[in-house]
Amino acid sequence: MSELPVHPATPTHLIRSLASVIVGSLLLRAAAGAMGENIQFYFNAIHAAYLNPNNPLRAIAGAGNVYPISYTLGGMIIGSFFIAELFGALVLGAWSDRFGRKWFIILGPVFGAVAVLITSVTTLIWLLVLTRLLEGLSTASNAPATLGYIAEATSDSPKLRSRIAGLFEIGTIGGIAIGFSLGGWLWRTFGTAARVAGIPFTSPAFAVNSLVYLASLIVLWIGFHHVKQIRLASAAHSISPVETVKRYWAILSSPRVAGFAPAWIAINAVLGIWINLSARLLTDKSGLPHQILVGHFDSFTAGNIIALYAVFFILGILAWSIFFPTLKKTTTMLIGSAGLIVSCLLIFAINHQPSLSAPWVVPLSILLVISIMVQSGFTPAALAHLADITETHDTDRGAIMGLYSVFLGLGQFLGAFVGGLFVDWRGADGMALITGLLGVFAAWLVIRARSADPASPVPLKPPSPS
Repeated sequence: MSELPVHPATPTHLIRSLASVIVGSLLLRAAAGAMGENIQFYFNAIHAAYLNPNNPLRAIAGAGNVYPISYTLGGMIIGSFFIAELFGALVLGAWSDRFGRKWFIILGPVFGAVAVLITSVTTLIWLLVLTRLLEGLSTASNAPATLGYIAEATSDSPKLRSRIAGLFEIGTIGGIAIGFSLGGWLWRTFGTAARVAGIPFTSPAFAVNSLVYLASLIVLWIGFHHVKQIRLASAAHSISPVETVKRYWAILSSPRVAGFAPAWIAINAVLGIWINLSARLLTDKSGLPHQILVGHFDSFTAGNIIALYAVFFILGILAWSIFFPTLKKTTTMLIGSAGLIVSCLLIFAINHQPSLSAPWVVPLSILLVISIMVQSGFTPAALAHLADITETHDTDRGAIMGLYSVFLGLGQFLGAFVGGLFVDWRGADGMALITGLLGVFAAWLVIRARSADPASPVPLKPPSPS
């Protein structure tokens, strides 16, 4: 069942493999974050080339291959990432249980590198959709297999599991934050269409980004070079799509998963709102002059604010992982939900100060930072809780941990959509309101899960071979 038994005789291999998945995941998320940011700049470049006959992109791509890109069209192209991630995570997570996790972990950076290399030489819509699908498969292949491996490798040590789960969250969120900064630098330096060594790049920035994917691949390869694949006995049998759907329905409908999944999706929705909407809100000069968090910042300051949010969120996860690794998972999630509700109130209070120089802005901002660090405990606790669930379903670790990507992707997608409606309605007040509502919803669900969580869940019946 386990690819690498947790045994005192092999501590070096265990440490190396766990370190590699943390660092490799950070690099993978950084590359994906840069790609996600650059594709938005790329849409603007293609649109500008359509309007300007002297744009250098026309000389590389051809006048017939540049076109207007609305936000709707751009959103549809970007959204194809979630289609591949959500459905791919379910299938590839289950396959990693049957065929071993090593190659699924390593395939993640490979899919990503292919995606950015294709993007660097084309402007065709169908190919851009294909590259987003490949990006989604990159995450879908790597994340469930990685989390399944972490769950296995830490099965004998709950304390180690909590700390590794926290470090994985740090690597994930930190990688995304690095990716945002990296993407801006890549586009500023290499974004313009050009011929390099005779190759016509519509944007060399994407090709340069492939080096980050390569670095992730090298780290993961080194960490897993000596890890032997031990496939489950059932791997010899093919698994029908119908059986896979039945298996996932059984997992999703089990009380321990169904009880806390909506809460985790709600928390991820908050991340989707803050990451995907706040920069635009902070720099929006079009209205709401009486809200000091709307339009009172330039893009550089807004970017620094979002970066600081990510930093304090990571520091919060680190503090939870070091000082409270043995605290009951649902207790940590409940405290994190309370921190989110407090954040909502503080954002509202800051937003209605008379000016950014008002005397209450600084103390309220300090309290907001503390509340962010408190709320950050939810995600690693939920991840560790998900890993705990795999102990009663040890033949389905990858399938269950694949739900991590599903909850993350679905939450961020819903957050960006629903949050946008609230921001259009009431600006920063709307963002604070939906944040608070999601926090209350998550807290209520966690309280229900605490009272309904069975002490000894009944293992699911293994799937029959088809």
